[in-house]
Amino acid sequence: MSGAPSPSAFWSQKSREVKTALPTISAEPAKSPTVVSASKTGLTNGAVAKSLPTTTRWSDFDDDEEFLAGCLSLTIKSPAATTKSNVGEQKSTHTDTLGGVGDAKDVRIHQLEDIVQEKQDRMAMLEEQVEDNEVSLETLKEDNHKQYLYIQEMVAEVDEKSRRILDLETELDDKGARIRELEMGTVSESHTQVSTDDVASPVKEYTSDPVPDSDSTDTTNTDLPKTAEKTDVSECSTPCESSSEHVQVSSANTGDLQQKHDSQQAMGVPAVNESKFPKLWSPDLRPKNSAPVEKPRLLKMAIDTSKFGKYPAATAVKKPEPTGRKGVSTTSYGQTSKGLAKTGAMPKIDPERDIRQLPHAERVLFANGPEVVVNSGSMKLATVSKFVLMQCSAIANEHFTQNPGETSIAFPQGSMNPEAAKKHLSWMQEMTYQGRVYSVTLNAEERHDTKNLKICQAARVMGLNNTYVGHFTKVLCDRVRSNKYSLEFISTVCELAYPSNDPIFDCLANNLVNRQLSKSFTNADELEKLLVSYPVLKESMAKIEQRVKDSRAADRRKGSMFCEISTVRGESK
Repeated sequence: MSGAPSPSAFWSQKSREVKTALPTISAEPAKSPTVVSASKTGLTNGAVAKSLPTTTRWSDFDDDEEFLAGCLSLTIKSPAATTKSNVGEQKSTHTDTLGGVGDAKDVRIHQLEDIVQEKQDRMAMLEEQVEDNEVSLETLKEDNHKQYLYIQEMVAEVDEKSRRILDLETELDDKGARIRELEMGTVSESHTQVSTDDVASPVKEYTSDPVPDSDSTDTTNTDLPKTAEKTDVSECSTPCESSSEHVQVSSANTGDLQQKHDSQQAMGVPAVNESKFPKLWSPDLRPKNSAPVEKPRLLKMAIDTSKFGKYPAATAVKKPEPTGRKGVSTTSYGQTSKGLAKTGAMPKIDPERDIRQLPHAERVLFANGPEVVVNSGSMKLATVSKFVLMQCSAIANEHFTQNPGETSIAFPQGSMNPEAAKKHLSWMQEMTYQGRVYSVTLNAEERHDTKNLKICQAARVMGLNNTYVGHFTKVLCDRVRSNKYSLEFISTVCELAYPSNDPIFDCLANNLVNRQLSKSFTNADELEKLLVSYPVLKESMAKIEQRVKDSRAADRRKGSMFCEISTVRGESK
């Protein structure tokens, strides 16, 4: 049994021959005879041992047989074929992978395109919202401007009412002072009347008895001071007046009765028993030896009533001067056309300075002072503040400086459009109270050319600084330089030109001369016909053309002189 090959020995012998992943099948080795070693025929106990098989088979081992069967079923392939197949499989796998990546990227591209489209739609919607917001903003600006103007009017109205209140307070103070003066006069008269009537009243009362005697007279004289002391000053005037009237009536009645009695006796009428009637006082019944009446004493209060304003001392009342809330004098200087109160402050007038560059505090001062009338011939255009007109118009400044007492200024009849002039004058007046600054409105569309040129003409005629209509000049001159104008535009400019100071007219003349000197000008015949109708433009173009020719000739002379000098220097070298 020791001579039989074992599986481990078999594989140990074949380990050097296996070179590839697939095993090679070799021939089965020859079987060697089994050598049976001698053994004992029996055991120690007398039993007989069974005999063992003489040969060993691989089939006895199930695992080895299955392994060999699997190896035999495999087909033997070469390494090169295996490598090519692996490479092909890898390429196909890589191709499938790339195809999947491409599909994923296509899907991502479609997603991004959808996102971009959504963004574009969102941008379009936002642009529409921005346009709507701009329209709303313009509307709000207009509303704000209207409200601002309304607030200005309300402020002017409040100022006017404040001024009116101050005037009424001043008038009230004057009337109060007059009332106090009248009260002082009344008090002095009442005191005098009390002192006179207090003497007469007791005498009349106590002497009206039928039989006056010395005792009654003494009683009357004794009680007189006591009665006078009890009499109040405020109640004295009316009783005293009534007592004096009573005395007059009594005297008249006594005279009438006496005359009636005498007439009855003459006619034989029996006399009336006078004992039944009291005897009324008369001057004849005055006692002969009556004591002189003492001068009545004036009644005085125990306290000084002058402190309480009941009977103020008679002093010269000074007319109060109206003052503002902070003690500043508010002397009235009139009102502006908007109802704003004027002051005595004088602005600094400088026509060369743009009023739009001044702060609001300085612009308000131009509303002070008198107002003047602006006429175009015999037609009244407007009434504006004198100072603001002198600030904006050099002609008005010179006129009113030489004639300080003038209240109007007249420009030549038909020299400018009335509506355009009124627009400038209204703008001047607005600059005296508006919080913000702005220019005269410009309509840049070509259909408003005539209106714009009339506004420019009115500004030149009234002597306004060119900066006030500079935006008009820029827009129209830019169109002239771009050669985008028609013959009708040229005619309008010439008709409304102010040759002594008209930048638009000068710009048009220069442009026409430059186009004539160039070879690209095609409307020469039409221009010549137009120049016949407007000799002012023709004359201006002739001057400009001559100036251009002189300038070019001077340039040529300078060039020739430079060439000669260069030649001389070259020869000398």
